[in-house]
Amino acid sequence: MSDVTFPVGIEVEEQFSNADQQRHAAQLGMWIWLVTELLLFAGLFVVALVLHVMHPASVRAAVVHLKFWIGATNTAVLICSSFTMSGAIMLSRMGWQRWMVRCMLATAALGSLFLALKGFEYYQDYVEHMTPFLDRPYALDGDPASRLFTNLYFVTTALHGLHLTTGVAIMLWMARQASQPGFLQRRQNRIEVYGLYWHFIDLIWIMAFPVLYVVGR
Repeated sequence: MSDVTFPVGIEVEEQFSNADQQRHAAQLGMWIWLVTELLLFAGLFVVALVLHVMHPASVRAAVVHLKFWIGATNTAVLICSSFTMSGAIMLSRMGWQRWMVRCMLATAALGSLFLALKGFEYYQDYVEHMTPFLDRPYALDGDPASRLFTNLYFVTTALHGLHLTTGVAIMLWMARQASQPGFLQRRQNRIEVYGLYWHFIDLIWIMAFPVLYVVGR
């Protein structure tokens, strides 16, 4: 039996017997979907690690062009966003709706900061001719392994960025809903479930950063 407290009078859908059952069912559905997404990213990470092993010199030549300071800063930004998201979940359980919304907005702001830094990094990659998929000279032309790793870097980070952009949009939409009176009594479970998605986004980047920026540097 869960010892987590929830706002008094929370509404339970008719197919559930109580709020705990409703929460666990929603979380299970989210976990199943996140596992499928994790398998997708895991495949990309495995390919990157295989390239590290088979073509260490070529991968190193590509890795040193990546902006380590931006990757490290973005890692810290997403870790901070995990704390604000956790704060929003705890505050929703306590029924502190106003402070919960503030934590949600802070989480969205940190996610937006990550995307801004990543966009700047992409621009630097373009300027330095590290975008082999575009019709322009590649800085490491003649090295197919480095080209493959660089393309893999863009695919992985762009896919993560797409997930994060979606996350920020949903967070802002939910924050707007959550600012209305009675939200926690009707939809507190959404904060719980969405928190899993946000932590998943953070976890993927925490795994991507060492694989793409650190190993073989």
